Amino acid sequence: MPKNLVVDPKEIRKPGVIKIKDIPVNSYVSDIKKELKTYGKEGLKKIYYDMLIIREFEMMLNSIKQEGNYLGIEYNHRGPAHLSGGQESAAVGQCVNLNENDLIFGSHRSHGEILAKCFSAVDKLDEASLQKVMEEFSHGRLLGVVEKEAPGKSFKDLDVFLV
Repeated sequence: MPKNLVVDPKEIRKPGVIKIKDIPVNSYVSDIKKELKTYGKEGLKKIYYDMLIIREFEMMLNSIKQEGNYLGIEYNHRGPAHLSGGQESAAVGQCVNLNENDLIFGSHRSHGEILAKCFSAVDKLDEASLQKVMEEFSHGRLLGVVEKEAPGKSFKDLDVFLV
């Protein structure tokens, strides 16, 4: 606190009232025509697809935690699994309009947010920029594995493999 700021305890601690405006609750009214105009039919399909991928990721983590495997692949995860199934639209909704350099900060349930942010960045980068990022990340080791599993795909088509 600056030394030249005078704080009078009698003034600071006198009774009063804080007044705020009403806070709307459950007041969103959807407008599909507006959303179609904003994102287009393909954009809305992509938003839905991103939500589906995030849901599958969450269900994969749940399967690993509860059953010790996913699609027959054994994995012993001894730590916590703080899932956010059912919150996919919140994650994708907050990230769909972000640019690749925008930052997000999550908590212990951030799988969906991180995936949604990655999907958003991949969507916005051109093929050459995306290739550069993928080649430079971890010296391209992850990219090499993905290219081996999905040869001949464009970098944009590899997004779900890389995030």
